[in-house]
Amino acid sequence: MSNIKNQTQDLYSTELVQDLDQEAAATVSGGTLYISTGYNGSGNEIGLGKGYTDIGSYKNKVSWYKVTGYKGWYAYTGKNYTGQYYYLKPGTQGNLGGNANNNIESVLPA
Repeated sequence: MSNIKNQTQDLYSTELVQDLDQEAAATVSGGTLYISTGYNGSGNEIGLGKGYTDIGSYKNKVSWYKVTGYKGWYAYTGKNYTGQYYYLKPGTQGNLGGNANNNIESVLPA
C-alpha cells in the first residue's frame, strides 16, 4: 500500500520556483542585449530581451553593447531591421566603431 498523500500545493510556495522579471526571463530564454550611449558602458544603459526589442530614445545614440546568454543579436542601421547590420556574438561586449557607432536604429535577437 502506498503512503503518498494527495496534496495540492501553490506553485509559488514550492522551493526554487519564483516569478521572473523581464530581464531574468530574457536571460534564461536566450540572452539579453545591453546597450549604452557612452563608450565602455559609461552612458545611459538599457537591457533588451527577446520580447522587448524597441530601443526607443537610444536610436542613433548607441556606442557600446554587451550580449549575455547563448544567443546573439543583430543591430541594424535602419528602421524595422533594415540597412546595414552587425552580428553581436553571445558572451561579448565592446564599443561600436565606424558606421555602427551612434547609428543603430533597430535590434533583433538571432
